[in-house]
Amino acid sequence: MAFKRSGSRKLVYKKTLSKHTASKKKRVGKIRKSAFRAVSGIDQEINDGVFSKVQYQVEELDLNNEYNSSTSTFTPKQRGIYSLLASVSFTTITLTPVRMDLEIRVNGVPRISEEENFEPRTGKIDAAGLIPLMARDRVEVFARATGENGTILSGFATRFEGVRIN
Repeated sequence: MAFKRSGSRKLVYKKTLSKHTASKKKRVGKIRKSAFRAVSGIDQEINDGVFSKVQYQVEELDLNNEYNSSTSTFTPKQRGIYSLLASVSFTTITLTPVRMDLEIRVNGVPRISEEENFEPRTGKIDAAGLIPLMARDRVEVFARATGENGTILSGFATRFEGVRIN
């Protein structure tokens, strides 16, 4: 720092930088945060024994514009390790035992799955895990009821969310 007198007797502050204090910054590709969350906005019928794509139309969070609520598809813009969770709340018409399968698929291939047997008419199933994803992978959720037709219920219990952790 240096103070210099100008002709009118005012003190003027001038900042001086040496070569050592001014550092060059390397330009590194910007890594944006990635997280999304969507919930189901409508009830969805599923047929006995048939995998159906679960619709999560109500987008609540999308930090990097990677979730498409019209197709219920997450497409990461950057590769990395992601923590994903999908859940489905459902009901059936009768008290028939039902087996529910839930799959998180990457490019059409099941990568995280869960299956459970249910005795009552209603239930909730979720599937979660850590998974490496590449940029532009298509991540979708599918559910199947075996034993009877059912209804996937709308609301916060039917949700799809994820975050890049590395």
